[in-house]
Amino acid sequence: MNPLIIQSPSSHPHLTTTTSTSISQKSQDAQISSAASFFSQGFQFLYSAESLKHHPKNLHIPEIIILGASNVGKSSFLNALVNKPDAARVSARPGKTTLMNAFGIGPLPAIPKGTVKPGEKLPRYSLVLVDTPGYGFKSQASWGDSVWKYIKARKMLRGAVVLLSSEKRLMEQDRWILRTLAEANTRTLVVLTKADKGGGSWTQRCGDMASLLRDELNKISRSVGNGWGEGKGWMPDIHVTAAGMDHVPRLGSGGGVGGVRMSILEMAGFELGDKEVRRKDETVTYGGPVVSFDDIKWKTG
Repeated sequence: MNPLIIQSPSSHPHLTTTTSTSISQKSQDAQISSAASFFSQGFQFLYSAESLKHHPKNLHIPEIIILGASNVGKSSFLNALVNKPDAARVSARPGKTTLMNAFGIGPLPAIPKGTVKPGEKLPRYSLVLVDTPGYGFKSQASWGDSVWKYIKARKMLRGAVVLLSSEKRLMEQDRWILRTLAEANTRTLVVLTKADKGGGSWTQRCGDMASLLRDELNKISRSVGNGWGEGKGWMPDIHVTAAGMDHVPRLGSGGGVGGVRMSILEMAGFELGDKEVRRKDETVTYGGPVVSFDDIKWKTG
């Protein structure tokens, strides 16, 4: 199975799968392999957080938050990303995850001298993935508040991955989370999961849903009016994944996961080369003011 299954602006309204053996395709395969190597290194569970104040300070490592409705397949998605079957616990019961769980991945980071305080412990990973409780069925009432505060306050947050099940229609909760990210001007990557479920032609079903999503994202962009648009706000490619699709051992990127890894790294501020992944110079570290959690003023109502 091809490692890239996407709907891009150029392929609208159809899905695109890459089958070429051209030089550019070989380069793309090399980048997919580099991304797979990045995600397979340094994996470690970091912490669980019930609310914003439980997230430790982070001034150096980019963070990506993963969002999705209950039982959308977030645990399976995370396991596929890091190529570990038990990185996150998979459950058939919706609402299994009740805390925000952070994981470190990637090689040792390159942090410039002078940006680390004396005695500060250096992280041994290059990217933080933050898994969140599923919204919707059996979600905790405090879900929206805690995640919203995290999105608004974390200085190293570089983007959000929103998982939507291709088995279901777009729910009102899905529209709500997309609008929430738009209002926060958070860069967003949309991924359709479970392409191998639901019966019928998965390419037709996922292609139609991706087209509807693209229309919805453009609608949100126009209504919010803060610059959160295609490319600058939401990532142009809508990816499709499926845990049950054929695996590609050479790349470790079957079921569309290879392309998702590449987009996450791009969103987090990394450059993909044929042999390595490196942080862009302008995103190496956060140089702004550090605000105590106690000093943050939250809007109410």
